[in-house]
Amino acid sequence: MKRGLSFLGAGVLLGAVALSGAASAQRAERAVKPVAEALFRQGRELFKRGQFPEACDKFQESQRLEPKPGTLLNLAVCHEKVGKLATAWAELGSVEEIARREGRKDREAFARAQREALEERLARLEVRMAEPPAGLRLTLDGEPLNGAALNAPFPIDPGRHRVAAAAPGKKAWSTEVEVPPERAAIVVAIPALEDARPAAPGPAGPPSPRAAGPAPGREPRAGSAGMVLVVTGFSVGAIGLGVGAVAGALTLARSGALAEACPNDRCPPSRRDDLSAANTLANVSNAGFAALAVGAGVGVAGLLMLPAKGSTSGARGALTPVLGPGVIGLRATF
Repeated sequence: MKRGLSFLGAGVLLGAVALSGAASAQRAERAVKPVAEALFRQGRELFKRGQFPEACDKFQESQRLEPKPGTLLNLAVCHEKVGKLATAWAELGSVEEIARREGRKDREAFARAQREALEERLARLEVRMAEPPAGLRLTLDGEPLNGAALNAPFPIDPGRHRVAAAAPGKKAWSTEVEVPPERAAIVVAIPALEDARPAAPGPAGPPSPRAAGPAPGREPRAGSAGMVLVVTGFSVGAIGLGVGAVAGALTLARSGALAEACPNDRCPPSRRDDLSAANTLANVSNAGFAALAVGAGVGVAGLLMLPAKGSTSGARGALTPVLGPGVIGLRATF
């Protein structure tokens, strides 16, 4: 029986490539850990020398690369040293919560004590508005401010801050406020937002034939058919990718043992069932990747049938068969 180890085909190779992504992510994670540890140690040395702003930068980057409660605790203490009391207060709260979940009573107690010590030193900002309009959007230094913070004081770091408010149909409003380093209560009162003036209508011109909508009762159907092809094609492709990758991985796992047991492509009777199963898995893998290719082609065809942006008729492009020496496929035109 000389059927060979033909199951080591394109399906197996594609399956192995699909599985390599997880290994790459693990290697990247392992590469980051030493960098995060080195930054943490540098931050500790800078902190001991009293270079607090530089130490905070090291701790913050280490925490970004590899979040750890110990690094976050050092960052909070460092932020307290540079006067960012509100930031330190919030970070200590996170450390306390993590320590409580992990059962670290010592760290939980330390974070709580540090946080309570900061309470009376915090500066607080209160944004007030008597009658907020519908759809009110608040920002603090360009970042969204939850509506629940309205009319309630909250801790804030010292320095200059910008408070802005906007709402549909209203003129935008903003102001700047200077927050002292400690023990301050700042109130920003937002006035009633003025109505925005409607834009003046432009001169009317003759309707463009290309902008005219379809005649009543004759709605274009290309968009609907295209969407059906997009959903169907890419769904089939996704299923094919999953089947092909899994079957390919299983085939690859069997190939090593069969290669040793079947020298010169000859397998003993005791391994014929294994060889048959491996070939079946290989066929399933190849079929799965074939379904991926077909599904992707159908999905792309559906995308080309969708109306172009701003158009109510006409497809984005077309697919044209291409057949020639060594070439077979489809050409997309837009």
